[in-house]
Amino acid sequence: MIRAYLLIICTPKIKYQIVNYFKRLPNVINVDITYGPYDIVVESIFNTKDEIKEKFEKITNFDKSLSTFTLIRSEDI
Repeated sequence: MIRAYLLIICTPKIKYQIVNYFKRLPNVINVDITYGPYDIVVESIFNTKDEIKEKFEKITNFDKSLSTFTLIRSEDI
């Protein structure tokens, strides 16, 4: 199992749309709205890196101005 964190910068108008998308995914453990350089942090567990990529890339459909950064826990590499 691979634990990954997705850090998201987004516009306020789509913030809750993104949060709701991730809360519906079975692999997601936690979704937090944050203050600071990132607006949302998503914590998740997947079986493969390809699974992570597949699920996380879908959020670019929300808004093209969206910016993301993915972290994978080092113990899982």
